[in-house]
Amino acid sequence: MLFTTLEYAYFFAAVFLIYHLIPERFKWVVLCAASGYFYFKAGVYAFVLLAAISLVSYAGALLIDRYRKKSGILLTASVLIILLTMALMRLPFVSFIMPLGYSFYALQCIAYMTEVQREGIEVMKNPLKVFLYVSYFPHVLQGPFEDPSEYMTELFAGHGFSYEKAREGMLRILWGLLKKLVIADRIGYIVDPAFEDPAGCTGFRVLYVMALYTIQLYADFSGYMDMAIGSSKMLGIEIRENFNVPYLSKSMAEFWRRWHMSLGLWFKAYVFYPVLRTKPCAALRTHFKKKKNRYLMNTLPTAVALTVNWTLIGLWHGFDANYLAYDWFCGAVIILSEFLKPVYDKINSSSKFFKSSFCDGLRVIRNFVLVMFSFMFFRPATLQDSFTLMGNAFHGMNLMQCLQMAYNVNSYDLFLIVVPLIMLIVADVLKYKGKDPVTLSAKAPTAVRWAVYIILILMIYIGKGDRSVPGPAYIVF
Repeated sequence: MLFTTLEYAYFFAAVFLIYHLIPERFKWVVLCAASGYFYFKAGVYAFVLLAAISLVSYAGALLIDRYRKKSGILLTASVLIILLTMALMRLPFVSFIMPLGYSFYALQCIAYMTEVQREGIEVMKNPLKVFLYVSYFPHVLQGPFEDPSEYMTELFAGHGFSYEKAREGMLRILWGLLKKLVIADRIGYIVDPAFEDPAGCTGFRVLYVMALYTIQLYADFSGYMDMAIGSSKMLGIEIRENFNVPYLSKSMAEFWRRWHMSLGLWFKAYVFYPVLRTKPCAALRTHFKKKKNRYLMNTLPTAVALTVNWTLIGLWHGFDANYLAYDWFCGAVIILSEFLKPVYDKINSSSKFFKSSFCDGLRVIRNFVLVMFSFMFFRPATLQDSFTLMGNAFHGMNLMQCLQMAYNVNSYDLFLIVVPLIMLIVADVLKYKGKDPVTLSAKAPTAVRWAVYIILILMIYIGKGDRSVPGPAYIVF
């Protein structure tokens, strides 16, 4: 059941009404039933696996809480069951049965059991509550990843109706629909043919396609997040933001602090810091501390932890050379930046010019190009296709080809993309400056607010068009 369908609209309207009409102590039961139905629509097999993983998490956490002396072994066993199931589903001959959202809710289960083992949260003794924790419908398919303690508090608090939150949530849903159905899907009509025939994509067209795809991926994934956050907000439940104006980042490290933020936070909490605390990393710190080399004492263990971190993120994306290449590239840029930090700091402190807004703008452009290049590993079907596109970018680069490309683009598609894209850029700039456009719209005079609603609805209705909707621009993990 996609967020962009009328089926979801009817489903959510029913859940919204029932949730806000019944007593607070039963609200979580409504969410549990609604989440079960939502995921059941994805298929019986997918639902059975989700229920099974919920039971593994439920039983694993209970055993960890009861047998504290063996909690480490029990946590490892429970996590291995989840990871082995994920690994099995990623094998080529069974990958077709990989249920939607498994990679997301599996990590959410691992976080829950880990926090129980660390005594960061209390164990849930009701299996239905664990099922809701795993399957909450706005976020089961693609996240965001939540802090277990905060997430559980939000889910089971029994929120009353709030007109302000309902209004903001509805606006957030409309904004997400605009990004997904108008910007992302319309760009898909332009860029998909290039990825289907990478050998025929040369020169400026490669750069043009990759720039558009970079925008498409952001509009698509963040649009989904807007709909998930908006749906949840209408129920009074706050879930994490997953994007914070990533394309205005000045470095790859900053980009990943702003892009898919919950994924970064999850791996930082459960992979990066634990690896940094391992004996090999501790031995490296001790070795270089004795040699009084503070630079390598801090940098080398960090590089080791980052290497493990980005390798696991690549495997989480999928058992595919493209995903590993993509995540290794991002990790390599961040690791290289760590090693070169003293050089950067020395250059930046040598003159006020390097701290100017002009240089910051150049850093934003540089980082956007790096991100765009990284997606040349992510989007193509094979690694060979990626290298073909990279090589073709330097062939046939002429102005006439660029003009011909612009001429061949469907003007109707271009018009429908450009207007909401300008809106997206303005909204992101406002957000970057600390002025959330959704909050600003909600506080605007009634006439202005309703004008915004009507404009968004009309643009979504017109922009969706008559074409068949292509597959998502991002991978459904």
